[in-house]
Amino acid sequence: MKRIAVWIAAACLVSIANPVAAALDAASARAFVEKLYSHYPTKPGQSEFNPTGKNASQVFDPGMIAAFREDTKLAGGEVGFVDSDPLCQCQDDSGLKAKVVSVTVTGPNAADAVVNLEYPSDKVTIALTLHLVPVNGAWRIYDLSAGDVKSYRDDLLKANKEAAAQHH
Repeated sequence: MKRIAVWIAAACLVSIANPVAAALDAASARAFVEKLYSHYPTKPGQSEFNPTGKNASQVFDPGMIAAFREDTKLAGGEVGFVDSDPLCQCQDDSGLKAKVVSVTVTGPNAADAVVNLEYPSDKVTIALTLHLVPVNGAWRIYDLSAGDVKSYRDDLLKANKEAAAQHH
């Protein structure tokens, strides 16, 4: 009898946990990334999307948000490490065409999304990889990499550490 109760309890736990796990799949990661890039390019009359500021909690994991805030604080009103929008790799997103090339679940709590950022007027395409993690049941960006930048997060944390050392 106890064994049956344990199996029933286990089945209930699996049925509760399963929808959460199913929700964090490649399709949901793709939907998250596509929603992010629906803000680009900025359209006239569209409210400003600020992924490292007011909209950060919709975009990044808490560690990155803390690093962005630290960068802002250490810059003391000047431009710090974050001198452009990391999602578009730009200061001006006019003409941007973003295309989600691939989304791959890389582990139980991780996915990578490759996005081609095309600027036709400049004849430039940047392949940006977004490293995603779940935060409160939703995908968020843990890190970014493109070209020579292997880890935007590491570079930001290093810049913050160096700026903090200069202040002391």
